[in-house]
Amino acid sequence: MSAKQKKKRKVRNRTKDVLFDYVKTNNEYTDENRRRQEEEGLRSQGLKNLNATEKTCIAVIVLGLIGIVLKYFVFG
Repeated sequence: MSAKQKKKRKVRNRTKDVLFDYVKTNNEYTDENRRRQEEEGLRSQGLKNLNATEKTCIAVIVLGLIGIVLKYFVFG
């Protein structure tokens, strides 16, 4: 068999598969959690009911975004 006759191997994007599975699982978990809270009569309070770790993560993300904006748009 020459190089032209060889069949191309289909490349799977495993990262895409993992991320898609993560998003799908997370959406199912969120939907189930919301349904259960509605059955119990609880209402979501937005950012008020976050624990310390979640608040820290949000603060780090916000500070990172501010740093990116400063780096590329102000000091660019």
